[in-house]
Amino acid sequence: MALHKFRLATLKIFGRFPKTEEFEAIDNALRKEYDDFITFGESKNYADYLQLKSYIDSGEPKRLQEELKLLKYSGSQEQLKELELKRLSKDKALKNYFKVKDSENLSFTRNVELSGKPTRYKELKQIVESADYLAQRRLHKKDNSEEYKQELVYKQFKKDSELKRYFKLMNSNEFKDYLSLDGSGRVTAFTELKNYIHSKDFADRKEYLLSNKKFEQTEEYRKLQEYESLKKSERIIWYESLLHSPKFDEIKRWKLVFSDNFEDKKLDPSKWITRYFWGEELINKSYSLAADKHCYTDGNNIELNNGILKITTRKEEAEGLAWDLKMGFIPKKFEYTSGIISTGKSFRQQQGRFEAKVKFTDTPGVYHAFWLVGDKMLPHIDVFRKNAKNTSTQGSIYTAKDGSSKPLVLKSKLGGFNFSSNFFILSIDWNTESIVWKINGVPYMESTQNLPGMPTYLVLSSGVIGDATPNALPASLEIDWVKCWKENPKE
Repeated sequence: MALHKFRLATLKIFGRFPKTEEFEAIDNALRKEYDDFITFGESKNYADYLQLKSYIDSGEPKRLQEELKLLKYSGSQEQLKELELKRLSKDKALKNYFKVKDSENLSFTRNVELSGKPTRYKELKQIVESADYLAQRRLHKKDNSEEYKQELVYKQFKKDSELKRYFKLMNSNEFKDYLSLDGSGRVTAFTELKNYIHSKDFADRKEYLLSNKKFEQTEEYRKLQEYESLKKSERIIWYESLLHSPKFDEIKRWKLVFSDNFEDKKLDPSKWITRYFWGEELINKSYSLAADKHCYTDGNNIELNNGILKITTRKEEAEGLAWDLKMGFIPKKFEYTSGIISTGKSFRQQQGRFEAKVKFTDTPGVYHAFWLVGDKMLPHIDVFRKNAKNTSTQGSIYTAKDGSSKPLVLKSKLGGFNFSSNFFILSIDWNTESIVWKINGVPYMESTQNLPGMPTYLVLSSGVIGDATPNALPASLEIDWVKCWKENPKE
């Protein structure tokens, strides 16, 4: 305990004690960052990144890159086809074929053939040059026979310029090659090869094979670039730097199980009752203790405004019930009124973190407290208590002592803080080994003995149990929020 008090004093002396606003802002910022961390880790963007990373780590892009380095134009099917076209383009017969194919000479010979002259010429030639006709030619000439007349026609055909040109063309090497190749598979294959070599597909393929940036044209490269870009993004660098960081360990340690920010206009009845728990359970009325000078007015001294719950202690007479150990519940006139709220019916917890952000007036004779208690009066834990007899605030624990009506008490004063002007966050961390009291996250007291062994509920209250100065009233306890946390199981 002494070490905690020394550290707290040192922080105050050197101006390093965290101001409430700064402490809360740091905590809220850390929680927001943690929420962002969780949200991003579950996002589609990060899932896409992990998928890309898994693909890149598989080595597939690297394998493809190496494979494409071996893919060249030299020796490829495309080069072989281009070389084949060059060879065929020099073939004399094919050159003659295409020379004749669309020429005027070919058109001329076809027109002559359509006239029937070549056929008739060949028929006459066969007759005139036959052995029988040559043996009887003089007789045929003398008789001016039909056969001789055909010879005269034949001689006219021999002089025909069209036929001369026709037979000259048909006997040329160009026409002989054309006729031998016309309709052949050789011409078809050459034509198809030529069309392919001169096509855009071939040009694109050749350009691709000659390129030194084939990998850069692939989907794999696009994915690699996307991965490299994402890997350098601030968001992913931030997220992955926190994956194994202890930064969020304290946040992960706790789960929020009860809270109230008092943002509504009225107190939430599903969370709070405005009387002692046993008053609610036994008599459905509010009561005070016999030694109290104040009457708990069942909510009349409680107000909510701008997210702050205020319990006000006033100088005013009231009649109510008081609990006396010997006489039980008895009527009593009180000089003062005040208020109390508790979670006796809605929430109880054994161990965890219990905290409240509070501010209260430092009025002699008036106490303010945030305390935990179970179905019995003991054990009793004060998260904080501003004493009525003096101006000090303290944390304390009261536990039953065997064979004695007096409890075991452990408490520690918390001086040097202006609770009248500033809000402070007062809390305890309670586990199986200890209870640690803190102010703005800084420990100032610790107990490792006589720890409660049952669930407790929350109570916030004010009242007069000392010699109050009427003209110093009203006095108030202001509560910005209350939070209770349960420790998550260790992984």
